[in-house]
Amino acid sequence: MKKIQNLIDKYLDGRITPSEEKELMAWYNRQNNTIIEWPSESPDEEEQIRMRTLRHLQQQIAFSKKSEKTSRSVWYRIAAAASIIITFSIGGYFAFHKSSNTEANKVAVKPLVNDIAPGSNKAILTLANGAKVVLAQSQNGLLLKQGSALVNKTGNGNLVYTASTVASNTAVVYNTLNIPYGGQYKVTLQDGTQVWLNAGSSLRYPTAFTGNERNVELSGEAYFEVAKNKDKPFIVSVHTASNIPMNVKVLGTHFNIMAYADEDYNATTLLEGSVKVDYGAENALLTPGRQAMLIKASGKLKTKIADTEQVIAWKNGYFLFDNDKIESIMRKISRWYDVEVAYKGDVSRKAIGGSVSRFKNVSEVLKMLELTGAVHFKIEGRRILVMP
Repeated sequence: MKKIQNLIDKYLDGRITPSEEKELMAWYNRQNNTIIEWPSESPDEEEQIRMRTLRHLQQQIAFSKKSEKTSRSVWYRIAAAASIIITFSIGGYFAFHKSSNTEANKVAVKPLVNDIAPGSNKAILTLANGAKVVLAQSQNGLLLKQGSALVNKTGNGNLVYTASTVASNTAVVYNTLNIPYGGQYKVTLQDGTQVWLNAGSSLRYPTAFTGNERNVELSGEAYFEVAKNKDKPFIVSVHTASNIPMNVKVLGTHFNIMAYADEDYNATTLLEGSVKVDYGAENALLTPGRQAMLIKASGKLKTKIADTEQVIAWKNGYFLFDNDKIESIMRKISRWYDVEVAYKGDVSRKAIGGSVSRFKNVSEVLKMLELTGAVHFKIEGRRILVMP
């Protein structure tokens, strides 16, 4: 096992030789009885899938070293984990040995007649006077002027605010970007800060920042890349069930906030720089790779090491589950595919790990979840029935 661990480490570090890579793939095939193939839409995506899979195997080997006594149970745990992550990662294609053991049969997941397409770039912009602009129905280019800022819509699901060259004495006005279920959108604020908004989210912000602070309000989930300005801190206010606001204060950094009303906690995860999270009398100062969690039931704020890849998987275009409860997974699917989810039977003890593109039809995602053997699904219009 130590040799395999070394081979995985060398692959992830970019030091593996062609012969060593061949040995690593052969080892996996022997343990899992499955041919590894990496079909994808692009070479970059293929390499991302390969890296995620090998990182997962690396973690499983390390875990097994600590917790397992016999070599047989070690190999079983690693092979089982590998089977799930590979099945999810290859995006709808599954390869198994034929009885002759000479080549692989590829089985594609076929879309259903009543299939549901994934979400897309769509949002509703609410202006200072209350008027609403459906961005999916708006042409690209200059949309309008709000306060002292010009609002432009680009062709890639991005709203951009820039300072107007025309002098204006207009008071600061606010816009709100609402993302419906089945949508996502990116907005570049007037100071250059970029915000990616996930389905079922909204962001309220001034069209231009004045004064000593840059304040915005978030509900749902968003990833922020804040433009640096040491003289004007950037503050994200998040509404909580207790009506005590949670404030995330930064000068310039990259972080993700998940604050959906139907989740058990709010989470602020730092990828770069530093942030301070305030909630009532409690506060937390985060360093990169750490997460502050506000537990709703207790009202307590705690910090932990975060899986940053999993946290921002939605922003990078895929689902990434790591022993997640099925209810949590289905809430993500409900928001992204704009579907209702119902349960028949008890699935509360079911947990799944794996990765799949967010741009597959829902039937493909559900089929991959079913292959774990934990759950079964039935699509009824825009309703998904979950069964053990």
